[in-house]
Amino acid sequence: MATYKPQRRPIFRIRPAEARDIVSLLELETSCFARTEEMFNRRQLQRLIANPRAVVVVAERKDRVLGWAAGLVRLRLKSYSGRVYAVAVHPDAQGKRVGYKLTSHVLHALTAYGAQRIFLEVHAENQKAINLYRMLGFIDQGYLANYYGPHHNGIRMMRSATMTQRPKR
Repeated sequence: MATYKPQRRPIFRIRPAEARDIVSLLELETSCFARTEEMFNRRQLQRLIANPRAVVVVAERKDRVLGWAAGLVRLRLKSYSGRVYAVAVHPDAQGKRVGYKLTSHVLHALTAYGAQRIFLEVHAENQKAINLYRMLGFIDQGYLANYYGPHHNGIRMMRSATMTQRPKR
């Protein structure tokens, strides 16, 4: 008779990003993106973490940063909107729901700040990210030619902040 042995999922926690995380975030950017035009630099990360309108979080396991995400709240025409500004997960941690948890955390925070609609841009060839965003209720809003540089197109996506998330598959 076979014994049931439950699989253990790697446990990670999500916490606010701090200045001490910048070196890890820069390493993540290098491991996740091939082109410098798509990476955040040290100064951008410092400003983002210090920005009171930004939600910046990291996923961490045993003091190792597995991924990070950031969102911004904007006030336009007397209404708040949000923007998922960045999501990056180390290649070794991809497929383990790190990106899903980070993005969900940012979406919840932006909604709590009063964002009624949430936007993002994604590289048109990043099918894993596009699938994740669609699973979270984002819909395509437009095609962005050369958004990430020559021959590197993007897709603008949007979701209602009041939308409930789709069931997990």
